[in-house]
Amino acid sequence: MIKKNIFYIGIDIGGANLKVVGLNRNKKIIFVEQFKCPIWRGTDVLVDKFKIFKNINPEALMGITMTGELCDNFLNREDGVKKIIGCTQKIKCLKYFFTNNKDRFKKKPSHKQVASMNWLATAEFISKKITNGLIVDFGSTTIDLILIKNKKCANIFFDDFNRINNSELIYTGCTRTPIFGITNQVTLKKEVYNVIPEFFSNTADLYRAIKILPDDLDLYESADGKNKSRTNSLRRVARNFGLDYNTGNKSLILKLCKKLMSIQLNNLYLTINKIFSKNSFFSKTTPIILCGIGKNIIKFDKQKYNFINFEDLLHVNSKKNIYASYHAPATSCALLISELK
Repeated sequence: MIKKNIFYIGIDIGGANLKVVGLNRNKKIIFVEQFKCPIWRGTDVLVDKFKIFKNINPEALMGITMTGELCDNFLNREDGVKKIIGCTQKIKCLKYFFTNNKDRFKKKPSHKQVASMNWLATAEFISKKITNGLIVDFGSTTIDLILIKNKKCANIFFDDFNRINNSELIYTGCTRTPIFGITNQVTLKKEVYNVIPEFFSNTADLYRAIKILPDDLDLYESADGKNKSRTNSLRRVARNFGLDYNTGNKSLILKLCKKLMSIQLNNLYLTINKIFSKNSFFSKTTPIILCGIGKNIIKFDKQKYNFINFEDLLHVNSKKNIYASYHAPATSCALLISELK
């Protein structure tokens, strides 16, 4: 529950999750939370989650961004934005929406100004901290790649269609992506293993099996409805290869999991290298700022890039900073809105 000692709030309304970050009067992060919020089941779930703001300080400043308008229960993005904005009216504080407009925060934005601009909020915040760099936000469903040049966002495209077709957005994530969304084949020691294109497992199973997915970031049900134990995760992954998991094939399934991780991350690294080759202001020493709930998966792989943690750029020290780095758009909105006063 948001308390009255929170004066600045950033919220990122996704289709699957609601992320909330709160700052005190001294702009220290004192509240970070991610809530399961499947908006595709109806906006009532969002209104219900907004009950956490029941006791909010009415003079608090709130910066709001969203991607939830993409849910398929909305007629289109415009319909989604309007309905989500309508839901936010139940929060009784000073609300501003982050936009692609020059002034950034607006009380009454158009749908084109606010739709899926959460990555731009991260860009706006980080551009005040570094001169040149690449932000990689590895989330539950997607990876945002955000270029910073001379303290400004250098991305060319602002809509999903163009971003996914121009190396600025990869539709792969660390929990909600089906295994067959990574690849249709895995090769181990010259043996080819075909992946069944059925939703038997997802990347949450994959990273649970490898033991690098924190429990508190893994909110959604498994594909078969069973619990999220490592054994059940391996069992679900095995199904995607046409196998019944047992102790005899455990080693093989683990190797396949690690190979799937490698394929997913190699796709990211290929995209990073493509971005670096296209932009002369990047070099091998250019910092890559990691954020999102999957950022530790990238570091786990020990690639030789100049990685910097998002939380290392937060100058007000707080025990909540690491958790805030998992939800960079919400954190950025909170910190940016705090500059309005």
